[in-house]
Amino acid sequence: MTTHTDLLEIITNGENSGVEFKRDVLQNYDLAKELVAFSNLRGGIVLLGVEDDGSLSVLRDLISKNG
Repeated sequence: MTTHTDLLEIITNGENSGVEFKRDVLQNYDLAKELVAFSNLRGGIVLLGVEDDGSLSVLRDLISKNG
């Protein structure tokens, strides 16, 4: 089981061949492409709601809506 600390470490280390960040809003086809690519590589992690720079898009959107 992945813990909160594990997730923060993964995000801090950034994207690599086994970790992909995706915004929370994406097309099903784009997500499917990533999952198929990881299945061909024997696994990986796709984190939804995380920007390429490691910021959390969900939090950014909440802050901008609530000022």
